[in-house]
Amino acid sequence: MVTEQEVETVGRTLVDPQQPLQARFRALFTLRGLGGPEAIAWISRTFGDDSALLKHELAYCLGQMQDSRAIPVLVDVLRDTRQEPMVRHEAGEALGAIGNPEVLELLKQYSTDPVIEVAETCQLAVRRLEWLQQHSGEPVAQGPYLSVDPAPPAEERDVGRLREVLLDEARPLFDRYRAMFALRDAGGEEAALALAEEPRPRTALIPPPPAAFAP
Repeated sequence: MVTEQEVETVGRTLVDPQQPLQARFRALFTLRGLGGPEAIAWISRTFGDDSALLKHELAYCLGQMQDSRAIPVLVDVLRDTRQEPMVRHEAGEALGAIGNPEVLELLKQYSTDPVIEVAETCQLAVRRLEWLQQHSGEPVAQGPYLSVDPAPPAEERDVGRLREVLLDEARPLFDRYRAMFALRDAGGEEAALALAEEPRPRTALIPPPPAAFAP
């Protein structure tokens, strides 16, 4: 059993800007694994940091913990336009990951945010919460990567059909995400090649693969 003092020791490393970023990341993911209100409190205190990357991961970890006690700070981060778009985007995703329907109306509000990354993420989070409500009482399939994803993987197993959905810009973004995570879980060369194809037109949340930036 981890004591409150031990959690505090880890938390102090996380909030200390003089510590190497690597050490702070290790502290963050340790707190994520420990869970509980003290861990959430230490993570929440760090959103005033200068590192957008670290703050993005703070929000990610709070979402993965799926603890409703993290909702207030994530709502504050989503609302705070002084935060970087990548941080606000991840706060919206984390609210969807927690799965509590109390934030549904708030996420609908931010689904039209002028920052496209925030808007599209909140649209996905809304659809995830609605999907959870529609499938209430049903067990949520646990993927091989033990992560809480923005959309559940599609039931379809045919890689060719999943590829078609992923690349179809006429499809809702939620459906394309479901296809994407199903391809990830499927693994193998064919699935990897499908994921590497460049969707057109692109959304802010499905960027082109790295090869598209080659000179």
